[in-house]
Amino acid sequence: MDKKPKEVVIVSAARTPIGKHGGYYNYLPAEDLAVLAVNEAIIRSGIDLMKIKIDQVVAGMIYIDSMSQQIYLPRNVAVRVAEKFGDKENLRVAPGKTTLRICGTGFQVLADGFDQLMSDTENAGCVLSFATENMSQTNLIHQGRRKKESVWDFEEAPLRDYLMEGFNHNLFKTLMPKTAELYGTQTGITRKECDEFAYLSHSRAIIAQSKQWNRYANTGSNTYLQGIFTLDAVDQLGNAISVWRDEGTKFDISLGELAGLRPMLKPDGLVTPGTASQISDGAAAALLMERSFADKHNIPYLAKIKGYQFSTVPPEIMGQGPVPAIRDLLEKLKMKKEDVDLFEVNEAFAAQYLGVEKELSLPRDLTNVNGGAIAIGHNIAATGLRITIDLIYELKRQGLKTGIASACIGGGQGGAVCVEIV
Repeated sequence: MDKKPKEVVIVSAARTPIGKHGGYYNYLPAEDLAVLAVNEAIIRSGIDLMKIKIDQVVAGMIYIDSMSQQIYLPRNVAVRVAEKFGDKENLRVAPGKTTLRICGTGFQVLADGFDQLMSDTENAGCVLSFATENMSQTNLIHQGRRKKESVWDFEEAPLRDYLMEGFNHNLFKTLMPKTAELYGTQTGITRKECDEFAYLSHSRAIIAQSKQWNRYANTGSNTYLQGIFTLDAVDQLGNAISVWRDEGTKFDISLGELAGLRPMLKPDGLVTPGTASQISDGAAAALLMERSFADKHNIPYLAKIKGYQFSTVPPEIMGQGPVPAIRDLLEKLKMKKEDVDLFEVNEAFAAQYLGVEKELSLPRDLTNVNGGAIAIGHNIAATGLRITIDLIYELKRQGLKTGIASACIGGGQGGAVCVEIV
């Protein structure tokens, strides 16, 4: 009898509300955000950590040298969550690694879990993937080398902004907004179109949040954004935090306000503070299993990961990344664009998103239906996982089947993940 091909399913998934710079999570480290997201994902899965062995923990974070000991991120989160559940054998002793693919890191944590579960040489049945970022807590870095004569003394050097360092691709002398300007101009995008799209992003987010599930109000099956959980925590200053919605969405925004903003790079430029994604904080987590393993243990699941893809573009127009990533993924899966019910494409910049939409002829009414990073925020490492989770729950809400989540990635890449409601 032929062995059934392996498949990977997402058993459960959850994301924090996204905080804006200096907002909800200003004093809540990325590790704490990750613990809360992982804890929620495990609760939603309904699994007993005393019985189900987690074979690997895959963590994603970009600004790993930010406040707190993030170098130990996957193990710290595993141990802290295990303590919450009284688990001393499975999650607590699970090996962990941190993976990185800049803005595609949230996809990479899924890809790493997928690959381990699909591998013929592995007997893994369960992988925990999470990604987290607190951009509010990125700090200044002293880049002085250690002196030859003493390991404890340093040469003099300037302090550099750790956050801003990542926004400039030094090898190609190009800022991320500059790549969006160039790509948007090449594809014929106008400033007016960028302002209108930014307004649409906020408008969609406002509607979704007004119908959103949260612990204190809506609980019906047709409520929106069910990937979000109500976050209750205490920050480093001892302040109680209880939040249920994304903080960056502007409920009083107008087209006139957007049109009046000064371009960031040049007088006739496309990128303004209102048409760029927001610097943000937040985390997301998902529990992945090999499908037969989940079936054997009678564990229900949300969706199947059909596949993923990473592709490249010239670094100077990195915003084009989703174009080859989505095309290559569709070809790999032997699918057509028309087979996809919903798309999520990260809104790094309006000019960048609109260029992708134009090149791929994406149906706007089926893409980013609940708003995107312009209105919600782009907590960089977690974004790919965040939009995948939002996509899964929106497919379920609408009774649809197949979705693709995608994002451009600094350095000239694009990433995409295809999920199918099972």
